[in-house]
Amino acid sequence: MAETVLELRDVVKRFGSREALRGVSLRLGGGEFMGLVGPNGAGKTTLIRVSLGLLRRDSGEVRLLGGDPFIDPTAREGVGVIFERPSLPPTMPVAELLERVARIYGASRDDVKEAVELAGLKGYEARPFGQLSAGLKQRAAIAHALLSDPKFIVADEPTSNLDPVERVAVLQLLSRLKKERGVTILLSSHVLSEVLKVVDRIAVIKSGKVVAEGAPDEVVGSLKIARIRAPDPASLAKALAGRGLSAEPGLQDVTVKLRGQEDERLMLLVLADAVASGLRYYGIDLVEPGLEELLKEV
Repeated sequence: MAETVLELRDVVKRFGSREALRGVSLRLGGGEFMGLVGPNGAGKTTLIRVSLGLLRRDSGEVRLLGGDPFIDPTAREGVGVIFERPSLPPTMPVAELLERVARIYGASRDDVKEAVELAGLKGYEARPFGQLSAGLKQRAAIAHALLSDPKFIVADEPTSNLDPVERVAVLQLLSRLKKERGVTILLSSHVLSEVLKVVDRIAVIKSGKVVAEGAPDEVVGSLKIARIRAPDPASLAKALAGRGLSAEPGLQDVTVKLRGQEDERLMLLVLADAVASGLRYYGIDLVEPGLEELLKEV
């Protein structure tokens, strides 16, 4: 079994009368890339802050790289943290910022050069941090984290403010760090589809409790979503639901949950019968399930 990098056992955290974490247990082994997914307000950031010892838990146990981070802050020494909105000196050029960080951690100029190249910051070294795009700011934050030579990187919603191209670039960079350097990564997000593309395991958190955990295929299972474009979604949804399928009409389409190949075959049969009876549809789009659909299943 791989070295345990992070372990939570029955962790509870309250804010007044509200339980933000309700008996959370979680383990992350060395070299793993775990996605922590859940809607806004589910407890993702609270879990991360408790895991890093930045918030005091009310009960339960937390072990980070072998120590309790709330009691012993040195447990955080092997951890790099990337927040949703990086807060670094806005007027300081990227190169100067990274060189100062390198001196703190005893890293060399070659280490700075490597971090710049790996993070895709080549050509931006002289630009002040505040003048970078949102995506480049996250890359600079990742380069900053790399200079401490971390065993474990925690990324809390690092793509939430980025455009689609930058989101992909940041996720690919994190994936490279895992594959090429063996860094353990915990990535929190409310966008299930992007997490599924890069992680080894996912943990789903809902209302402060981990409700599902495992490999992506185990958690998502065979669930697929079909969106059927049609001029009369209500009538088509009624026909599909009448044959036992989960169908919900929208303004311009019908959303159908498919739980395996039998549901797919049945949907096609129902559509053929519907067309024969005079109903029409324009096309079918198969899409990955979103977080909302997954939460209804677990």
